[in-house]
Amino acid sequence: MVNLQKAVEVENYALAAELRDEINKLEAESLAASENALVYENIQYAFRLGQKGRHKVFVYSGVICGMDPVCCISSSLRESACIDKLTRGSNQPFYQIHL
Repeated sequence: MVNLQKAVEVENYALAAELRDEINKLEAESLAASENALVYENIQYAFRLGQKGRHKVFVYSGVICGMDPVCCISSSLRESACIDKLTRGSNQPFYQIHL
């Protein structure tokens, strides 16, 4: 903000416009991140960190060491793992399990 004020004071309006646009972009990104966080605020997890778990399909057991509110892997890995064929697709909690 200080740089924007200085640019206006010295009548460097091109720089002031660039700084204003950058501030607007950062504010929009911040708002979008806040909205995304609110979406995941009420996610209900079936398991907790440190809890023992067993995979329904592959039947391996392990300890829950991490969790994501939705599938966070790349689209190519999502495709190879057939995530979109799951009943709830990628819009469900996913767990990292230490075997």
